[in-house]
Amino acid sequence: MITPTFSVDQDENAVIITINTPYVRAQDVDLHVQGNEFRFFLKPYFLRLYFPGNIIEDDDSNAKYDLSSGKFHVRITKETKGEHFADLDLLSKLLARRGEEPSESKKQKKPLIEVIGGDDHVQDEERKSEDIQEAIDYNWELPQELPTTELLTSASYGFNNQYRGYFTHVQETMNEINDISDPEKSTAESRRRERYEAEGSKFDEDYYAMDFVNDEEIQHVMQFKTIWHKELRRVQKNAKEQQSKVAPLIQEVDASESVDGLLDMKSLKITDSAESLIKFTEKEQAMMRDLPKKEFLLSNEKVTYLGLVDLLFAYSYNHRIFEGEDSVESVWCVGKISPTIACLEQFTTLKEVLIACYRRSLAYPLYRNFALCEKLLQDVYILMRLGKRAILKVLLNMKDLFDHHDVYYVYSKIWLDDYCVWIQHSSDHVLRTLAHELHHFSITKNEIEWELEEIENIASEMQNSQNAE
Repeated sequence: MITPTFSVDQDENAVIITINTPYVRAQDVDLHVQGNEFRFFLKPYFLRLYFPGNIIEDDDSNAKYDLSSGKFHVRITKETKGEHFADLDLLSKLLARRGEEPSESKKQKKPLIEVIGGDDHVQDEERKSEDIQEAIDYNWELPQELPTTELLTSASYGFNNQYRGYFTHVQETMNEINDISDPEKSTAESRRRERYEAEGSKFDEDYYAMDFVNDEEIQHVMQFKTIWHKELRRVQKNAKEQQSKVAPLIQEVDASESVDGLLDMKSLKITDSAESLIKFTEKEQAMMRDLPKKEFLLSNEKVTYLGLVDLLFAYSYNHRIFEGEDSVESVWCVGKISPTIACLEQFTTLKEVLIACYRRSLAYPLYRNFALCEKLLQDVYILMRLGKRAILKVLLNMKDLFDHHDVYYVYSKIWLDDYCVWIQHSSDHVLRTLAHELHHFSITKNEIEWELEEIENIASEMQNSQNAE
């Protein structure tokens, strides 16, 4: 059976499903509604969706077929009128099998393990309180011991350490992103050691010094306003207006002074508002429909969230230096800066992952500047602050880059496909606490271990001497 192209919308009383089925006999359609499940069958098409709430078939429900466009428009009434169904734009989430329904994961959650699966329904309030407690339980600076294993004939790596055999012939594939000499016989410890040594040998003091004193182009790049920055401003403005309506005596805040201003950002997220600057394109919707339908048993959920940080950092570098566009170098740039991709790394503290991102940004790409790294950290914060939809758009963009490369497509298979599926079920509260940590986090130059301050001082003295002459 073929899963048709579809989209889902809603109003206060119903969900509206638009299904693209050209060249069919409309009278042969079979519709089924039960609980939160919707099924559509019209040979050769079959579509099954699971909604966040229950739907019913009543007198207000109907289905119409537009012969000119070849689309069905199905309207199904909500069992509870006025209920808002969240995440209707996350198509992979709607397509999930019953065994992948994420609410059960919280009900059956064990320490350090999350199962996206189960049939029972967990009430929204219970799930919300458990999500909040889950976010509180994370300590982003408390190191954990990764599983240690002896050197094996075939190593495990990738999302949740579930892949092997993808780098058997890595030396013959011209993979310039990979920094591990023999990934198939590596361990977490050996990969980290190789990464650290490769970064040290690649770092160029003269290159860094030149970028420090001749930083006109870098300053221009740092002034670029990303679409994510503009979207956060829009959300902040709407929140400020709503607060003003509720409490007119609240002090006015100029949101342009800082990323967070003085607004309560806890309730802010991207919605389906027509004003939003961030919407899923038809291409992105098609990519979501084609994502693998998987059940995840995460061995270390904290590691998964921290891996997301360096993926967003690498994306932000590429997005900023090319001012929102992609180039022929983009896939290499993203892959080389990300230790998760280039070195199959795993991290257990926020400081570890950020130091690795800074080191790689100062050793490999075009612009190597510490102030630029700090700007990229703010970009990652903004993405985390906007939530899973913004992050999903970023991951889909990265996946598209890697999918269309003859060699690097392998990283979509072992990392990005699964991250695109998982992020749709991730905890908003955990993302929010991680964003809070990022907003108040800083890395010192001494922690990079390359004597950056001494290099900068020497470069400044030489520049002053030249200017004096």
